[in-house]
Amino acid sequence: MEVKKFVAITACASGIAHTYMAQSALEDAAKELNIEAKVETQGTIGTENELTAEEIKNADVVIIASDITVDKSRFVGKKLVEVDTNTVLKNPKETILNSIKNSTVYGAKGTKINNKIEIGTSSNKIVRHLMSGITDMIPVTIAAGLLLAIANILAFQPDPNNPDLVIWAFPETELGNFFSKLFDLGKVGFTLMIPIFAAGVAKSIGDKPAVAPAFIAGYIINDAEFLGTETGAGFLGAIIVGFGVGYLVKLLKGIKWPDFMKTIVPILIIPTIATFISFVVIYYLIGQPIASFMDKLYEMINNLTLNYKAAPLIYGAVLGGMMGFDLGGPVNKTAMMVTSAIFVDTMTQFGPTGVNAIPQAATGAAIAVAPLGAAIATFLFKDKFTIDERALGSSAFVMGMVGVTEGAIPFVAANPLLIVANTLSSALSGGLAAAAGIHFYGGVGSPLGAFIGYTTGIKYSWLWWILIIFFASFVNALLYRFILRNRKVVS
Repeated sequence: MEVKKFVAITACASGIAHTYMAQSALEDAAKELNIEAKVETQGTIGTENELTAEEIKNADVVIIASDITVDKSRFVGKKLVEVDTNTVLKNPKETILNSIKNSTVYGAKGTKINNKIEIGTSSNKIVRHLMSGITDMIPVTIAAGLLLAIANILAFQPDPNNPDLVIWAFPETELGNFFSKLFDLGKVGFTLMIPIFAAGVAKSIGDKPAVAPAFIAGYIINDAEFLGTETGAGFLGAIIVGFGVGYLVKLLKGIKWPDFMKTIVPILIIPTIATFISFVVIYYLIGQPIASFMDKLYEMINNLTLNYKAAPLIYGAVLGGMMGFDLGGPVNKTAMMVTSAIFVDTMTQFGPTGVNAIPQAATGAAIAVAPLGAAIATFLFKDKFTIDERALGSSAFVMGMVGVTEGAIPFVAANPLLIVANTLSSALSGGLAAAAGIHFYGGVGSPLGAFIGYTTGIKYSWLWWILIIFFASFVNALLYRFILRNRKVVS
C-alpha cells in the first residue's frame, strides 16, 4: 500500500528549532513525492496547524516525529509510526515512503504503553507457544465442564438421609446409566486436557510431526500408574513435554535425510524417534521427580485454601489484577495459565468432586471487568469521551459480555493511567469471586459464563458470579471518571 495522504505531529524538547524544521522537511518531501500532507506542530507557542478529526480519519498513516511524549488518544485505530525529529531531518522522503510498512495500528493488540507494557498480546515466543497449547485445550475444557454440569444437575439429588450428601437420582435404570456414562465422558475430557495442551505447545514449535509424540508423552507424564507415583506430573510436566518434544522435532526436521526417506520422515521416522526419546526421558529421568514436586505443591495450595480464610481473597485479587493489567498481554496470559494449571492438575488428581476451580473463577470473572467498565463509563460519563470513543464503548460492552478483555485496549492506549482502574477493579472481582468460594469449571469467562459454563461452590453461585462482575465493572467506570476528571473533550 502506497502513502497517498498522511498527517503528522512534530515536537522537540525545546519546542523551537527541531519542531519546525521537522515540519518543513515533511511538508517539502510530501510536495516532491506528490503526497497530500498536513503537519501539526507542538512547540513553545502551543499547538499550531491542529489536525481535525476528519483529516485524521482520511489519512493513510499518522507520523509522530517527536523527541517528547505526545498525546496519541486521537489516533486510536489508525496506522501510526513514531520517529524522532533527527530521523525526519536526515531522510524525510524515506520516513514518509516507509511509514506504512513501519507502522502499527495504534490501540490494537500488541500496542506498547510507554514502550514498556505490551497490551492485548505478547511478542514473547515462549508465551505464544504456551498460549497455542491453551487455545487447543480450552474447547476440551468447556465441553468436558458442560457435560459434567449436565450430569450433575440432572443425575444427582440430595440424600434424604443426609442433606449434605448427594446420590444418583436414577439408580439402576437406563436413564441413570446414561447420566453415569455422561459423567464419565466429562472425566475423559479432563483426562485428555493435559496431553492436548502438550501437543498444542509442541505443534507451535515443531509443526505437525510434533503432535503425536507430544500427545503420547503428555499422557504418560500425567499417568500416575505408568510413573509408579501417587499423582501425575500435571501441567508443569506438560509444559516440559511440549517444549521438549517441540524443539526435539525441530532438531530432527533439520537433519538432511536421504531422498528416498523424505516422504515417511514427517509421518513415521520423526514421530517414532521423538516418542521413544520422550518415553526414556520421562520414565527414567524426569517423570517421578516432577510428579512428586507437583503433589507437594498442590497439597500446600489446598492447605492454604482450607486453613487460611484470607488466602482465596488474596490470590484471587492478585490473579484478577493480572487479568486487567495488560488486557491479553503477557501478564494476563500468565494468570490464565496459572489458573488453568491449578484446575487441570487438581481435576486430574482429585476428580470433579475435589477439583480446585476457585482460582479459575477469579480470572474468569476478572476477564470481563475492564471492557464492561469502559463501556459503562462511556454511557454514564459521556462528556469525558469523544464520539468515536463512545462508539468504541458499545463494542467494548459486547466484548465484555463474551469475555474478550481486549475490548478495553483502545481506552488504555489513549489514556495509559486507565491501566490503574482496570487493574484495581479486576482485582476486586477476582478477590470477591474467590473469597465467595465460587468454582468455575470452564466456559465463557464473563456474565454469560453463568449460562455458557458451569459455576458451583455456593448457593446461587451463578447469580453471585454475575453480581460480582457487574459490581466490579461499575467500580471500574467510577475509576475511569476519577482519572479522566480533568479531561476536556471537544465533540
